[in-house]
Amino acid sequence: MKKKVLLMLISLNAFFTINAAIAQDTLFNGRKNKIGFIAGNGIQYIGQLLSNDNHNIALNTDYYYQVTFYQLQYYHAISRKKNFGIDILVQPQYNTTKFRIYPPSIDFVEGYEAGVNFGFLFRKNVSNNLLSFYLLISSGPHYVSGVPHRQSAGFVFSNNLDAGLNLRLYKKWYLDVRPGIRHMSNAGLRIPNAGVNNMVLNEGFLFLL
Repeated sequence: MKKKVLLMLISLNAFFTINAAIAQDTLFNGRKNKIGFIAGNGIQYIGQLLSNDNHNIALNTDYYYQVTFYQLQYYHAISRKKNFGIDILVQPQYNTTKFRIYPPSIDFVEGYEAGVNFGFLFRKNVSNNLLSFYLLISSGPHYVSGVPHRQSAGFVFSNNLDAGLNLRLYKKWYLDVRPGIRHMSNAGLRIPNAGVNNMVLNEGFLFLL
């Protein structure tokens, strides 16, 4: 009898230990710190990705500014209440660009962006920590080597509004998918400052620390 009780206690202890370890590895209710990498594209119309003039999905613009994103990510959870949470995001990045005036009047010019964004994620947890949706608001200083004539090159702010999801792939690894809108301008520090806008889609991964 004593052996059965001892065996039951050992089994229960092992069960709760395993569950606690699993909980620590979850994105929402577990570890607070995450790192990752995300990449994607920013466009004014869908034809920029398809190398044609398809404007079926487009912003109302008269310029061409396509960007390819390469972004590191650091997330830190600052609040968790039931299934709602808030994370801080720090996102250093180096992006490549090409631009011209639309309709085409000059050849493409290649350039780059370098900077860092800081933001807040407002996260909704679903499906037992396997999946969460979020809204991201971020901004940060960037340097751009060249832009269309409506915007001065050099120092700008990159302002972003995104809606995304994180899906658990394996243990501490999560998929990160994020469509959104980006606006770049310099807050009136230099003229011209009409701004450059992009539709954005980024995909990448997160790893729990």
